Amino acid sequence: MAKKAAPQAPKQAAAPKEQVTNYKLWLWILIAVTGLVYSNCLENAILNFDDIEYFQLYPEVTNLSWASVKKIFSSYYLIMYQPFPVLTFAINYATTGLEPMPIHLLNVIMHLINIALVFRLVTELTDKKNIAFIVTFLFALHPMNVEAVSWISARSSSMYVLFYLLAIIYYIRYHKNEYQTKYLIITALFFILSLFSKAQAVTLPVVLLAIDYYYKRKLNARLIIEKLPFFALSVVFGIITISDPGTKGNLTNGMLIDYNAMDIFFMVCYSFMFYFFKLLLPVNLCGIYVYPPKADGMLPWEYYASPLLFLFIIYLLYRFRKNRMVLFGAALFFITISINIQLIPSRLFITTDRYAYFPYVGLFLIIAYAYNSILANEALKKKFAYVFQTAFAVCAVVYCYAIYERNKTWNNDLDFMSDIIEKNDRVPYVSRAYGNRGNYYLNNGMVNEAIADFTEAITIKPDDGQSYYNRAITYVKVSRWQEALADLDSCLRYTPDFGLAYSNIAFIKYNQRDYEGSVAASTKGIAVSPKLPELYNIRAAVYFINKNYPAAEQDLDMALKLNNKYSDAYKNRGILYMNTNRKQQACADFKNAKQNGDATVEGLIGSTCN
Repeated sequence: MAKKAAPQAPKQAAAPKEQVTNYKLWLWILIAVTGLVYSNCLENAILNFDDIEYFQLYPEVTNLSWASVKKIFSSYYLIMYQPFPVLTFAINYATTGLEPMPIHLLNVIMHLINIALVFRLVTELTDKKNIAFIVTFLFALHPMNVEAVSWISARSSSMYVLFYLLAIIYYIRYHKNEYQTKYLIITALFFILSLFSKAQAVTLPVVLLAIDYYYKRKLNARLIIEKLPFFALSVVFGIITISDPGTKGNLTNGMLIDYNAMDIFFMVCYSFMFYFFKLLLPVNLCGIYVYPPKADGMLPWEYYASPLLFLFIIYLLYRFRKNRMVLFGAALFFITISINIQLIPSRLFITTDRYAYFPYVGLFLIIAYAYNSILANEALKKKFAYVFQTAFAVCAVVYCYAIYERNKTWNNDLDFMSDIIEKNDRVPYVSRAYGNRGNYYLNNGMVNEAIADFTEAITIKPDDGQSYYNRAITYVKVSRWQEALADLDSCLRYTPDFGLAYSNIAFIKYNQRDYEGSVAASTKGIAVSPKLPELYNIRAAVYFINKNYPAAEQDLDMALKLNNKYSDAYKNRGILYMNTNRKQQACADFKNAKQNGDATVEGLIGSTCN
């Protein structure tokens, strides 16, 4: 029996007869150029906006072991299930600590690998390297992709795409190799790896159906049966994703602005059009695009114009309904971007640059196909080939410059937060940007600027306890005790279980010699936050002054039990030991305090340990 012929890709316009181009060489040049223009992001800091939280909130990330790996695969991080990216953060920390450069470098390397994979995918799909190179060029250098590469926290985007691309490549090989099962199994394995990287990978089964359409595969029982495991995996990981309480809260906890059904319709249309617009004109990019404010019950005008543009896109697709390349490219975009279109508006952002990282490959395919079709027509080639070539050359220069400049947005918290503040309306979510910028000012000794930003955050969102707390600790820095106490009271009014607020109240009252008030505040704090060592430490200081040494020692023991690297508690307990004639124990505690970063104990070590 003769073998069944492997399915062929739909015939594309014949390429013009011209000298053979070494596309592999050009691919390596493109990868090198891309690496060069992204090189300045290696100098960027670890931001206090999501980045640092991976290393501060989750002990398993900074203590890599088999037990921590198990914990990583059974936990959510920043309301997402993304164990593979988090595991790479743990590996980063285990090898180079919090040194930013290696962390950024891994992000860039993933993008460079994805560039090669996009070239391979489109070559496999179309059998045309000229189309593949144009798609890859746009993918490598389009400014919308900067966020997925330069922002440490966006690593999950480039990582899931890496495995997603491999899954599609092997599914195409499955088509081209007489539907051999081994290629389908490899596809499934890469799909699972992609799912472990980010939930957006759940769209793959639908993309596989689009590939079946592209290759004119007939709908039959085998096609349906082979897709069932893929859809089952998508359902399972979808359930895992939305099972996180933080994700549920993000979807269901009060919206910042009240939107009705018509508003949501216009916002959905706008979201799709946003990505089309940024494809053609990637300007005014931002790390966060907030939900629009309503003025007199109305959204901004562009939201009402977006359905007309959306209908125009649908009309164009209808006109090209017989062209499988165009329809496949459009399907690839719409299928993969739709998972990020928020039909249920959350409290976060309406669109974001990194969501276009893979979906744009579909639109790049259409652009490359159009270019190839022009070159295949001698008459059109004479008129437009030079225009297209000039446009690509200009794009290369402009895109490289845009990427290099855009990388600077993630340089530090000041630049990143300022970018968000400058490019968004004053909706409640922006208060978070003011708060983070205020913290940057505070950490760099710019007290007045910090107070101004925290005040602005409170003005925008007056029920946010964190903003009151931030301003209070700034007042503490300059001994403005009464203003700090007023803000801490406001903080506790909105967040009554905020243990650190009680700790600072206790500290202020201690400095005001209101020892009774200090003990009362720390005791209240311990009731709501019993695992906060600062509360025990400040209460121990009051007990020590009142010569209640047993109570002081008990609290200091508890503080160190909760945090065995708490230098101030070691120092205080050492002083207590000195006053109770336990010189050897005092010496040990002073050395521990020094080992954990307290340089002020040098004199105490000298007088106690000799």
